[in-house]
Amino acid sequence: MYLYSYRKRPNFGDALNDYLWPRFIRTPLEAEPGSNEVFVGIGTLLNERLPASGVLHIFGSGLGYGTVPAEAVARWTVHFVRGPLTAASLNLDPKLAISDPGILLHRTEDLNPKKDIDCAFMPHHALFSERMRQLCEQAGVHFIHPEASCDSVIDQIGRSRKLICSAMHGAITAEALRVPWLPVITNRQMLLSKWHDWSASMQTEVHFHKLPTIWSHANRSPHGWVLAKFKGNTFSRKLKQLARTGNFQLGADRILQDRIQRIENKIHDFNSQI
Repeated sequence: MYLYSYRKRPNFGDALNDYLWPRFIRTPLEAEPGSNEVFVGIGTLLNERLPASGVLHIFGSGLGYGTVPAEAVARWTVHFVRGPLTAASLNLDPKLAISDPGILLHRTEDLNPKKDIDCAFMPHHALFSERMRQLCEQAGVHFIHPEASCDSVIDQIGRSRKLICSAMHGAITAEALRVPWLPVITNRQMLLSKWHDWSASMQTEVHFHKLPTIWSHANRSPHGWVLAKFKGNTFSRKLKQLARTGNFQLGADRILQDRIQRIENKIHDFNSQI
């Protein structure tokens, strides 16, 4: 079975497909197309870029970055989706809105590791740089690279007492590992609807804080250098303040356990049929 995911650039959230699904799905999953059966899992994958052929098995994906063609709908079986916003937009049964499968990390990982990181920051994979890492160090906040291996990212989040993130799957991993988290906006291009889709599935809300956008290179003009320095100082100051006094959140354990059980039921049914 072809395991479809975004693979053009390394990214923790998308890489969770290769990390998690082989631990739960019995049939062999292949990274390259070729099979007539397509497994569509973690990510904002429900759009016109879905594979053009094959039976599509939708397992926790979300809508975004486009629309779903009618011909794809005709070929799919929706086992569940990321949240109620996706379900409503696609006219699906609300019962199919369970949650993002990333919460299954609650089943696979050590939930009581040594906590040797006070506060970590994980940026969105489309906007990070060495300069951002340096600004985090200035703020006394541990930087988690969003393109690091799944093992590394999960380990660092698990060892953290709290997490600040603009990477949604950083928040989802923190929720799964029971690490309090705080969402931030670091770029106006962030797709906030996917955050609200997932948070609604967990019966919670996200309240974003804003941090200045940090580009890898400043404008070479004198004004550009001054502006970059000002934004960098503001970023470090606000990040340090959030780490100390921010309102970190963590959803109810009973909701997490319910969503995990519902996903596991879908997995059991799927494994029984293949």
